[in-house]
Amino acid sequence: MLRASAGAIEKWWRVILLGILTVGSYGIAVYSFGVFIGPIHDDTGWSVGALSGAFTLSSLAGGVGAVGSGWLLDRLGGRPVMLGSLAIGTALLFLASTAESVEVFVIAWGAGGGIISAGLFYNITMALTTRLFPDNRVRAFSILTFVGGFAAVLYFPFAGLLVDLMDWRVALRVLLVLLVLHVLPAALLVRGGAAARGPAAAHATTPGNRPSVLGAFRTPEVLVMIAMFSLASMAFGAIQVLHVPAMTAAGASLGAATAVASVRGLLSLPGRALMGPVVSRFGVPRTMGLTYVLMAVGTLPLAIGGEIWWLLAFLVVTGLAFGTISPLHGLYAADVYGERRIGTLMGIQSLIVSLVSATGPMLMGLTVDATGGYRVAIVLTSALFGGALLLLVARPRGQGVAVPQAAA
Repeated sequence: MLRASAGAIEKWWRVILLGILTVGSYGIAVYSFGVFIGPIHDDTGWSVGALSGAFTLSSLAGGVGAVGSGWLLDRLGGRPVMLGSLAIGTALLFLASTAESVEVFVIAWGAGGGIISAGLFYNITMALTTRLFPDNRVRAFSILTFVGGFAAVLYFPFAGLLVDLMDWRVALRVLLVLLVLHVLPAALLVRGGAAARGPAAAHATTPGNRPSVLGAFRTPEVLVMIAMFSLASMAFGAIQVLHVPAMTAAGASLGAATAVASVRGLLSLPGRALMGPVVSRFGVPRTMGLTYVLMAVGTLPLAIGGEIWWLLAFLVVTGLAFGTISPLHGLYAADVYGERRIGTLMGIQSLIVSLVSATGPMLMGLTVDATGGYRVAIVLTSALFGGALLLLVARPRGQGVAVPQAAA
C-alpha cells in the first residue's frame, strides 16, 4: 500500500504542487480579502465602498493581465510566468500593507491582486496541466481542483484567526509569506508548459490552430462555448452572493444560513473527487450538462421557503455540483482549443467571461430591489443555468468540440 501511494505521488507530484500554488494564490487574493475589510475599515476609517473597489480593481486587472500571462506561458513556459507573478504581486501587496492612504491601498492591492490572479490562477494552472498531462487530463484536472478547493476551507478561518491575533498589516504580511511558500515549489520544480513547436502542432485540427487568435474566436465552437461559460458564470456568481441573504429572507436564521454555506463549500470537495469517474463514463459535455441541470434544479428550493428540508435540498444538490463547474469548463476549453495556443486563448476567455459574469450579481441584486424579494432573482438565476444547458445541447459538433479523455 505504501509503495502504491508513493508511486501515485511520484506520478502526480507536479499537479499536486500546482494545486498547492492555487490554494495560496486564491487564498490571499480572493478569500482572505473579505475577512480583512472589517479590520481595515475599523483601523483606518477608510470606507467599505473604497476597500471593495480594491477587490473590483484586482478582478478587472486580473482579467486583462490574463491575456498577457497566457501569451507568455505559450512562449516561455510556466516558470517565468509563475515566478514573475509571485515577485511583482507580492511586492505590490506588501506595499498595500504599508499604505497610509486609501488611494495607495486601492491601487497597490488592485495591481498586486490582479497580477496574482493573472499569473497564478486557474487560467494558468489549467493550461499548464493540459500540456503536462495530455493523456491523463481528467484525472489531472480532478487532482488540481480538489487540492485547490481547500483555499476557501483553509483561508477563511485562518485569515480570521490572524486578524484576531494581530494588526491587519502584520496579518497580511504573514499571508504573503505563506503565499511564497505555496507558490515557490511549483514555480521552481514544475518545468515546461510552453507551446509545442513543429509539424504536429502546426497541423492540429482545432480552433486554436487558426492563423490568428482572432480567427479562433470567430469559430462557432468557441463563440458558443464563450456564451455558455458566460451564462453559467453569471448564475454562479449570483448564487454565491445571494444564497445567504435569500435563506434569511425566507425565514432561516443567520446561523443556519451561514452553516449551510460553510457545509456547501466542503461538499464541493467530494464533488470534484467524483468528477473523474463520471467524466470517464459519460464524457465532458454530458457531465457538464448534468452539472448545469443540478445547479438549475438545486437553486430553486431557495425560492420556495426557508424550511430545513428546502435548505438541505439546496445544500446537497448544489454543494456537490458547483465545485465541478470550473474544472469542467477547463476540460471543455482544453479540448476545444487544443494545446498550441491554449495559454493565450484561455487568457482571453478568462477576460471575456469575467467581464460578462461580473454583471450577474449586480443584475440579480437589482431584481431583488425591484421585486422586493429574492424569489424572482433566484428563478432567473436558475434560468441562466438552463440557458447554458441549451447552448451546450445546441453546440456545433466540430473537430474542436470536447471529447472524453482517459482518467487513468
